[in-house]
Amino acid sequence: MAKHIPTGPIIAVLMVIGAGAWLYTGNSDEVAAETPEETPAERSLVPKVQATVLNESSVRRTLELNGVTQPARSVSVTSEATGRVIEVLKSKGDRVAANEVIARLDPQDLEARLRQARAYQEQTRLEYEGAQRLRNEGLQNRAQAAAALTQYEQARAELDSLERSLANTSIRAPFAGVMDSSAIEIGTYVRPGDAIAELYDFSELKVIGNVPEADVGPLRLGQQASVSLLTGETMSGTIDYIGAVANPATRTFEVEIVVEDSPKQVAGATATAVVQLDQVPAHYISPALLNINEAGKLGVKTLAENDTVQFSELTIIRSDTGGVWVSGIPDQARLIVVGQGFVNTGEEVDPIMVEQEDNLAAGL
Repeated sequence: MAKHIPTGPIIAVLMVIGAGAWLYTGNSDEVAAETPEETPAERSLVPKVQATVLNESSVRRTLELNGVTQPARSVSVTSEATGRVIEVLKSKGDRVAANEVIARLDPQDLEARLRQARAYQEQTRLEYEGAQRLRNEGLQNRAQAAAALTQYEQARAELDSLERSLANTSIRAPFAGVMDSSAIEIGTYVRPGDAIAELYDFSELKVIGNVPEADVGPLRLGQQASVSLLTGETMSGTIDYIGAVANPATRTFEVEIVVEDSPKQVAGATATAVVQLDQVPAHYISPALLNINEAGKLGVKTLAENDTVQFSELTIIRSDTGGVWVSGIPDQARLIVVGQGFVNTGEEVDPIMVEQEDNLAAGL
């Protein structure tokens, strides 16, 4: 007779083993789901960019201002006498030396009156000296000697006045310069104060411009500046004057730059001056890489340590035909030079490092 084997305990053991196997398999799947491995296909979805390491350099800051040229000084030469012009010695465009005669007026009877005044002065001088001797000898009183002195001084004053009037008939240049205009011809009748000519001194050329109050701080007297005219001439000058009071309408300060021995003698011409300021650390980049973020700030796109895109604000120091010098980017920063137009701040990218070149930036 066959022995009966109970099946209940066996079934229970098999159920426990099956449940454990199921639990083990389920937990393994969850762990695998929590830490999935990135497949090559998924990695290919990360945008690629080209980046270069920026090396910091030292560059001199500059300040550009626009202005107009002016002579070192100018004056309207006027007549100090009354009379008719009998001789014009200098005309428009002529160079004159200091104290050189420009024109002469008719002296009329001044020369004859001058001769009479000299004779009278000599007479009163002798009378005064005689009165002094008599006074010393006690033959004249003090009042008589004083009267002789008074007549002598009056004669001297009259002579001086006539000599000055005669000298004023010769109209002279107060300083060396160029006559830009002439208001007289032979026969012109002039009175004291009437204009004779406009005289300009071009021993120095001044460039006068206005600087915004935000930019006037770094300026100092004696700083070097390069001055360019619209006609193409380039000259060197120095800052000679910085205004202390701002224009209330424009909030700008007047600045004067002096050019010594200027080859170009023009007044009222448009000029551009570039003032050399201090040395600052900066980076040289292509202007195609510049971006403006949502806040309206100017900057470039660089890479963080985890290869995510970040926006670095900057300040333009100066520019030339090849690029711009900027400050505000950390030294050794990784600058995105290709593909920056297709990635956003905070986005992870796959960078390809390249050497920095002037023509590398495509601005894409």
